Amino acid sequence: MTTVRPMRPEERDDVRDLLAEAYLPYEKEMVPAVFARYLDSVIVTDENQTLVAVDGDDTVLGTARLYLPGTAPMTPRRPVEWTDPMPADWAWVRSVAVRPAVRGTGVAPTIMAYCKGHVGDATAILLHTMDFMPAAIRLYERLGYERVPRWDFQAGRAAATSMDETFHAKAYRLTLGPE
Repeated sequence: MTTVRPMRPEERDDVRDLLAEAYLPYEKEMVPAVFARYLDSVIVTDENQTLVAVDGDDTVLGTARLYLPGTAPMTPRRPVEWTDPMPADWAWVRSVAVRPAVRGTGVAPTIMAYCKGHVGDATAILLHTMDFMPAAIRLYERLGYERVPRWDFQAGRAAATSMDETFHAKAYRLTLGPE
């Protein structure tokens, strides 16, 4: 049985390794400098936001970062320029990953259900994905997330030498209550 809980400090390296393994296939989609910076942002493991999905032996099977309303890092480390700022009562999910050996066993939906159930008074959950992540897009759509292009952005700009080297981060929202 898979359960989801906050990451423990001693699991940090295992989570970072899992994230690197899960996101490495996307390296071919980006120029090297952009991918390196992207991967660095993906493998952040903030103890206050990082969740793990574990089996009965506490083996880490998957992970995600859940930012409650008002806690998403909109700093120079991760600049996001939306047309409109993300509403203050939205949560944000980032860096969803499942070990390749257990994909298709329900780990990702379990992580996403945990996120949905642990956002307090949030009225929506926002996340981003890319066209080169079709399995993620299918998962989010199956779970009821809807495209909200208003919160799309061009990722990779800090490391790119031209806009041709960036990639389009597509926004998806799960509405939880009135906007």
